[in-house]
Amino acid sequence: MIQFLAKMEFLLNQKVLIKLRNFLFLGLGLLTISFLSSCEKDNEFGIEINPDSNTLGAIYSDTFSIHTFSVISDSIRTDELNGPSPLGNYIDPVFGEVNASIITQIRLEQSYNFIPDNGDINDVVVDSVVLYLAIDGFYGNIQEQEFKVEILDEDIFKDSNYYNSTNIITKAEDISNGLSIKSDPLFPGYFSGGLVNKAILGIPLNIEKFASPIVNESGNTTLDGNDNDNEFLTFFKGIKISSVNGTNGGLYYINLLNSFSRIRLFYRDTSGISSEHDTLDFDFNINSNCAYFHKVTHDYTGTEIENIVAQPSIGQNQFFVQTLGGINGRMTIPSFDSLIAKPVIINKAEIILPFEDYLYDEYPSPSSLFISRKNVEGEYEFLPDLFEGSLGGNFDVVNKNYTFNITRHLNEIVAEKAINDTIKIFPNGNGITANRVVLNGMNSSKKDKAKVVISYTKY
Repeated sequence: MIQFLAKMEFLLNQKVLIKLRNFLFLGLGLLTISFLSSCEKDNEFGIEINPDSNTLGAIYSDTFSIHTFSVISDSIRTDELNGPSPLGNYIDPVFGEVNASIITQIRLEQSYNFIPDNGDINDVVVDSVVLYLAIDGFYGNIQEQEFKVEILDEDIFKDSNYYNSTNIITKAEDISNGLSIKSDPLFPGYFSGGLVNKAILGIPLNIEKFASPIVNESGNTTLDGNDNDNEFLTFFKGIKISSVNGTNGGLYYINLLNSFSRIRLFYRDTSGISSEHDTLDFDFNINSNCAYFHKVTHDYTGTEIENIVAQPSIGQNQFFVQTLGGINGRMTIPSFDSLIAKPVIINKAEIILPFEDYLYDEYPSPSSLFISRKNVEGEYEFLPDLFEGSLGGNFDVVNKNYTFNITRHLNEIVAEKAINDTIKIFPNGNGITANRVVLNGMNSSKKDKAKVVISYTKY
């Protein structure tokens, strides 16, 4: 009996040992799978170590060849942007001539009838009309320039898309007084005869061409209001404000939604005794109910940009990035193909783009640049590094460059989850600022050259 029990105990212990052995094998298998998975994950995301660290087996290289060039930008949307609208004309010694105009609706401040209670339309005398525009900043060297104002001959709508290249039909008649004007964008200006705490650009309008046709609508439903039946907008579709080409007057950044941006009509009711002929005013507002956008044209005739667009190889020396739908940079890293599908992990990778910067330059650079890549459909998309908050691209005034983290992007290329194709370089504030920058290429004669710095590990 004792021998039987001892034998049973031995068998039970053997079963326990077998289960324990199986458990250990299972645990070891899971650890192996976890390790392999972590390797695959690192291959995609990178561990982003410092290339100068003591990581065993890390290879550091800044000799990958890159190709840089410039292309004319696609059109950009400029309607109802969250920022100022540029207005004016200037001639950049590097980027050529830039002309920016504003197209906007105007709306009645209220339903109105100019006819006096005890008089007729002939008793209404218009003294002056001024288009006031609030200034939020400027670009270039502000000098006198002639501004034109034209009445639109085509409807514009808030729910429509408008671009920097959109053409709108006007009545082709200047309703301004044709004056050359300069307003200091750094100091308070005058609005309706009084000094205000805002820089103001005031453009006088012709009474006969602007005011008289509107005043003569008194008594009709045209001036009853325009937010419901849009009768006034049907009668007066809006205005185009522009500057004459060929002048180097700089750009004003106009805040159309500021309360000072409006057309004010000054008039007198001359019925009754002369002592009661006070000057009155009536406003045509530019507000959030108005459709508006800006149109921008670029003329690169005779500039280096004209040459680089025609001969992309010149971009290896220098290339260009400009806002307002001007010009964008492009780059490729063809030599990186040598690492695709290889057993490597990109620890850290950066694009470094030095720029030409001169003290007191009146044409400052963009505060930051963005980069995007082509996907398998041939469309541009942001790099995955952007969504991790680590893309970079800010203006570095100390090192005079823009630096981008492209670690995850290159790991996805190595893992064949993305293609090694063209990278697009474009500016921040594309639709609302006039900034531009000259970037050094890989073969630049300057000390600092464009490069890609990569640290990777073989496994």
